[in-house]
Amino acid sequence: MYNLSRATIRRTPDRRRHRAAGVVMAVVLATAMPAFAQTPDTSSWTCESCPFPEGYSGDYTAETIYVTDDSAYLGDAGGYDEEGAYINFAGDGSYLSRDYQARWAIEDLGLDSRYLAVTGGQQGLYDYRVSYRELPRRQYDTTRTIFSPSGAGSLSLPLGWQRATATSDFPTLASDLVDVEIKSDRKLFEAGASYLPLPAVKLDANYRRIERNGVDIAAGSYFTQSSLLPRALDYSTDNVELSARLAVDRGYLVAAYYGSFFQNRFLATGWESPFVTAAGAETGRIAQAPDNRMQQVSLSGGYRFDTWDSGLSFSAAAGRATQNDVLLPYTTNDNLTTVPLPRTRLDAEVDKRNFAFAASASPLDKLRIDARFRYDRRDNNTPIESWTRVISDTFNSGEAEENVPYGFRRSNLSLDAAYRWSRELRLSGGFRRTEHDRDHQEVAEQTEDSGWGALHWRPNGRIDLLAKGGVAKREIDRYDESLAFSFGQNPLLRKYHLAYRYRRFAELTLSASGAETPVSATLAALYADDDYTKSPLGLTGAEDLRISGDVSYAASEKRHFHLQAGYEDIRSAQAGSEQFSMPDWRARNTDRFYTAGAGMRLLEVRDDIDVTLDYLRSIGTTEISIVTPGGPDAFPDLDTTLNSFHLRVAWHRSPRTTWNLSARYESFVMDDWALEGVQPNTIPVVLSLGAEPYDYNRFVIGLGFSYRIGPEAIRGDQPGYFTN
Repeated sequence: MYNLSRATIRRTPDRRRHRAAGVVMAVVLATAMPAFAQTPDTSSWTCESCPFPEGYSGDYTAETIYVTDDSAYLGDAGGYDEEGAYINFAGDGSYLSRDYQARWAIEDLGLDSRYLAVTGGQQGLYDYRVSYRELPRRQYDTTRTIFSPSGAGSLSLPLGWQRATATSDFPTLASDLVDVEIKSDRKLFEAGASYLPLPAVKLDANYRRIERNGVDIAAGSYFTQSSLLPRALDYSTDNVELSARLAVDRGYLVAAYYGSFFQNRFLATGWESPFVTAAGAETGRIAQAPDNRMQQVSLSGGYRFDTWDSGLSFSAAAGRATQNDVLLPYTTNDNLTTVPLPRTRLDAEVDKRNFAFAASASPLDKLRIDARFRYDRRDNNTPIESWTRVISDTFNSGEAEENVPYGFRRSNLSLDAAYRWSRELRLSGGFRRTEHDRDHQEVAEQTEDSGWGALHWRPNGRIDLLAKGGVAKREIDRYDESLAFSFGQNPLLRKYHLAYRYRRFAELTLSASGAETPVSATLAALYADDDYTKSPLGLTGAEDLRISGDVSYAASEKRHFHLQAGYEDIRSAQAGSEQFSMPDWRARNTDRFYTAGAGMRLLEVRDDIDVTLDYLRSIGTTEISIVTPGGPDAFPDLDTTLNSFHLRVAWHRSPRTTWNLSARYESFVMDDWALEGVQPNTIPVVLSLGAEPYDYNRFVIGLGFSYRIGPEAIRGDQPGYFTN
């Protein structure tokens, strides 16, 4: 959030009071919890005549947590991004009776990552579901800016700012910088219900709303100069699904409607340029995502036959996506005379259709065959107009360009077969063909054929081996070099998703457990190799190797130990040209990742005390080497190191009450030459936000109390989940 007072203190007094209140609540919690540890009279919660336990049950936890340091990276998605005390609540429970069921779940109620869900209903008649989730996105907490919000998505310079041609010449830059956190929050609300008016008829309605607000980074450029902007975000998406399902003898039929509606509070991001500009070009503006909507109707169904244990299914859908937001003018420079926009709104319209068909059968006792076909079509009916560009809000280009309405047709056919050779051996394989037909792109027609085979061997209950491998070949009719040139591209460049490619891949998974010893182990490996042998420029090759393994040992029912390790190596090569002609430089990227972890779980260490320990270490390295006409060169390596240690001690004071003590240490260190030492004025033509590489060390300590209500805790496979 912006600190409009331009103070350098990141937390406001309200936030400090919030943390202080958390400490007070922690003391109250520790004092009050023993009073609730007494087992209450639950005789009124049960039903002796019911075939299952009737009444309320559940487990609930209250916890106070202290974090020793701020951490944007380690707080990302988790909610513990700031130093201080937190009060957290979690739990799940249920209510059961002879004609009604309900379940609920609470996670991280005191954090920005909170989740709540309630589901319930009557078996065979109706059910409902409601949930709410927040997901914090924390990117940088070391960033600073000179900009402050001044309206709907606009950013203003400080009072008295003096423009210059280079960042080193801004006289008041140091005093005008204020802290700004690059962060946002996503909120997700879902509600739905199902109703069965007849045994063969089911009606479903679902609603979802997703909101995101906060600040991210955008680049506001002017010729060769640029400012990294703390852009405000505030948009939402509403999704609606309605369906009716009819069950018939051995089959079903479903008619459905789906609608998605996107709204953005900000049509554009405007900013005052801190650099010297042409007269009238002091203010820039870039568009944000426009309001849009998509609606679709579909029909699907399936039927099973007695013959060959076979079945058929299909689905067909038709929809339309539209976007008709107000277009921004050519320029913010009132000193320029421009022709009027061809239209004030784009009136974009894309029609989509798809059809899918699937069949399966077992013509032999040991043979299973599956066939699938899918066809997708996108017809872009957006009007084509001639547009006259304005270059950097400074002068008219004098050239008219037409917008390009991309569309495509895609079909996918797959045939799979599995044959059980014996009780121990199963063979399987498949073939897939995908065809693309595109509009207004360098490759109009593209076909990819792939085949794979697999062997699954399980000689006994202790060994399980799965080996799989295959190849894929993507062919193109031709690469339209004239079309690429009209887009301003080097005619020799081949975009990787439109280029010829030959892929080889293989994977192996082996699981084993001891016959006499309680040891089990799993080893997995994957290898993929992509060759782009017909690409003069662009990506020319890529390899991916992954190996992982884990070992677990159960010394007894109350003593469990495990080890895990992983390695991944990703390599890619590309060719480029500085002269807009033949290749004159080449680059190679190598990414390596190492992970290792260990843990143990010790139950009843001292009668009523359980201990859990977990440790994880992860190391990542990126190497970028370049060969140019002047000789070989290389960027500095990019390195990341993560260490995480977690200790949890649970004291079961009674069958219903448990005290929990947790301690977690986390550290994350990054070496990134693109951020290291890059202050707002380090690059002469780029006013940056001064984001620093992550370098965190912190402890998270928590004390919690769990309490069980009811005769017993009744949980589903997933907390808060219920369905008819």
